[in-house]
Amino acid sequence: MSGHAITAPSKTKRTPQQQLRDDRLSKMFRALERAANSDTPCPTNDALAETLGYASPSKASDLISLLEAMGFITVERGNDQRIVTIVKTGKRTAGHIVRRQRKGGWTEDQDAILMDGIAEGHTFAAVSKILHKSKNACIGRFRTLAANMGHQAS
Repeated sequence: MSGHAITAPSKTKRTPQQQLRDDRLSKMFRALERAANSDTPCPTNDALAETLGYASPSKASDLISLLEAMGFITVERGNDQRIVTIVKTGKRTAGHIVRRQRKGGWTEDQDAILMDGIAEGHTFAAVSKILHKSKNACIGRFRTLAANMGHQAS
C-alpha cells in the first residue's frame, strides 16, 4: 500500500527474516499495485520471483496468498492467469479468467437415464456404457442425485 508498511502484527522486535519477508511483501504489493494502476496483466510468478530475489516461483505465489490472507488484495484464479484487485482502491490487473470446464457434465436426460436404469435393475457398468461415462462417474452422480432426492431415490 503506497505510504503504508505491510507487516505482520507483532509486539516483539522483528527478526532479520521477518524484516526481509516484510520488505518482499511490500515490493510484491507495489508490483501488483503498478500492474493494477496501469491496467496491465498480473505479473507471472516467474517475473515476481525474479523481482523479489526468489529462486522458486512458488515463493512468489505464497506471498500473493499471504497478501490475500492479510486482506490487502483479492485474487481471481483461472487456468493460466490471475486477476488481482487492490482492496483499498478497487483497481484490478487486466485480464480475463477462463475457468476449466469440468469434463463430463451431466444433462437432465442423462440423469433420467441413469436413475431409470438403476431403478430397473441395471448395473452401473451397464448404464455407464449407455451414457459413455465411467462406472465411477455414474456411481458418484447417482449418489449426488439420491442425496438431493432424499428417500425418493431409495
